[in-house]
Amino acid sequence: MNKIKFIAISLTVLILAACAGTAGNTQNQAHNNGVAAHPADLKYADRQINIPDAAQYRHTLDNGNVAYIVPDHSLPLVAINVQSRAGRYLLKPEDAGLAGLTASMMRDGGTRNLSPKDLDEKLAFLATTVGVSIGNTSASASMNSLSSNLDESLDLLFDVIAEPRFDSQRLEIKKNQFIEGMKRRNDDTRTIERRVYGEIRYGADSYRSYQATEAQIRAIDARRMQDFATRVFSSPNLVISVNGDVDPAAIVASLNHAIARLQQGVELPAIPTVANPVAAGLYGVNKDDVTQTRVRMFHPGPRRGDPQEFAVKVMNDILGGGGFTSRITKRIRSDEGLAYSAGSQYSLGVYYPGTYLVYFQSKNPSVPEASKIALEEIARMQSEPVSEQELNTAKQAVISLLNERYSNASRKAAAFAADDIQDTPANYWHNYENNTEAVGIADVQKAARDHLHPGELRILITGKLSEAGEGDGEHENLEAVTGLKMQQIPLKDPLTLEPLPLD
Repeated sequence: MNKIKFIAISLTVLILAACAGTAGNTQNQAHNNGVAAHPADLKYADRQINIPDAAQYRHTLDNGNVAYIVPDHSLPLVAINVQSRAGRYLLKPEDAGLAGLTASMMRDGGTRNLSPKDLDEKLAFLATTVGVSIGNTSASASMNSLSSNLDESLDLLFDVIAEPRFDSQRLEIKKNQFIEGMKRRNDDTRTIERRVYGEIRYGADSYRSYQATEAQIRAIDARRMQDFATRVFSSPNLVISVNGDVDPAAIVASLNHAIARLQQGVELPAIPTVANPVAAGLYGVNKDDVTQTRVRMFHPGPRRGDPQEFAVKVMNDILGGGGFTSRITKRIRSDEGLAYSAGSQYSLGVYYPGTYLVYFQSKNPSVPEASKIALEEIARMQSEPVSEQELNTAKQAVISLLNERYSNASRKAAAFAADDIQDTPANYWHNYENNTEAVGIADVQKAARDHLHPGELRILITGKLSEAGEGDGEHENLEAVTGLKMQQIPLKDPLTLEPLPLD
């Protein structure tokens, strides 16, 4: 062996020995310092979930309104959300479109003292954002601002709420924008599916299904919007959430001054609690120019407070709500590659019956096979006990909601306000973890048997029906898979909503 080679080998041995010694010392040091030498040795503390007491943040305002104030002085920012218990349920079918146009114009139509342009410029100068939305059973007007200009920003927010201008020129522009959007109603299967789903699930006469025609949008005027806005944002129907760099006593005084500008003593009717879904069956909406078809299988479900509520939550997580670990997602998406998105939801209703929903989007020819798998998994959930691993994974997933719900001041304030708006029982979240942990394997199977009703499914297919119905030629077609006769629902003229001829 030559001298150079001998030296190289010797150096290599010395280096390896040094590294081994360093590694050993590092492991010993890590062990002595209480740090795991390997990820497998990591030890985790028991999960601690602290549910804050909403009463500590609750303030009674003037005229029967309520505010939840969660101070956070980490940044010089403030967020305020004025929520109302009013919504689209106040409207009649002929008022379709009024809620959306009113909300948009409240923000974009100026105020009594500011033109639309002046309002935009002033908000931009203050670095303040304001937004208004009106949903089915509630409405909100929100504001985000620097704490240094909170007073001026709050005044602008209530200018928008209490004294919207509904500028005629901006209104005409806004109507044209709405109508341009309406013209595209039949362009995308997502839009079509959403409309038809609402009609099947809640009935065409439900406020949740209202769709505006061009004529209805054209007929909306400033007076109708003003009357509706005044009723929606009125006392004593407000729950206000505030988080950020604020002093609670000071902001309570400012809010009381601001809400004095609103209509007082407005009594809202009860939110309707009845939905009128169409009969169970297989329904199809044809759109020939797509390569993928959207599928929804659904039926009415229980309301919040049902004795099996937490078993239903766990059951749904295992069946299709738990992402890649859930059965429907795993089989349809991961195992068979029939859909990119597949899963289930079981929403428990607050004001009306909830909904169980299985959904996926698949290539047209593979729709029957994917549908068969979904139906098989529903049946298996009822006929076979779930595994202990599935149960534990699902329970942890359901409980994990609590980890984020109160994780910062913004989420706390939003959670408190939402619970107040929806009259959530005071102990609901305090008992949430224990109620979930108490769910056993037998409870999951019983919930599946009691609350999954394959024979009551409304199955909506939106896409190219000729291909989606017949399938790939190697498996059963859709009618054979479901045991149902396809009922085709016509598309509607996007501006008049009159049914179009069937293809």
